Amino acid sequence: MFPQEQDPLLSEFMGPSVDVKFDELLDSLGKIAQKNTKPVVESIMRWRRSQNDSLATDFSRQHVAQSSPLQRNLRAHEIYNILCERKSLASIYIMCRALIAILQSISKDALGEPMGYSLEETTFEQFRRPDLKLLAQSANHRTNAELYATLLGLIANVR
Repeated sequence: MFPQEQDPLLSEFMGPSVDVKFDELLDSLGKIAQKNTKPVVESIMRWRRSQNDSLATDFSRQHVAQSSPLQRNLRAHEIYNILCERKSLASIYIMCRALIAILQSISKDALGEPMGYSLEETTFEQFRRPDLKLLAQSANHRTNAELYATLLGLIANVR
């Protein structure tokens, strides 16, 4: 567990070269996507949407119970919201890394028009209405914004 006052930096836990097995898994996704681009991309996107489900209550209670006295001053629902935000940021980070690995592996036009357009729109949406306050305050929000920018560049290369 990580204290609520400070978010764990996603790049330190899941960044390139941090976890060799994770990097190998992303490379494998890229290789599978060379022949099955649409189902692999759809699976990644479906997985990301599934991460919006709430956290297990037991996990939240355990986090509250093991918190420092300063953290216990936060109400339980505030801790729950912090954990949900972290889960969301982590799932975005993983999704972007997976999509980057896929787009680096596939040939030009492998996405097809409907899938390419959908991915392009979804990714570009992150830049239309940025939350400047969150970007200024959170290194993880900035990291995810940088991954989205990389993803847009790769989309441009294959479309």
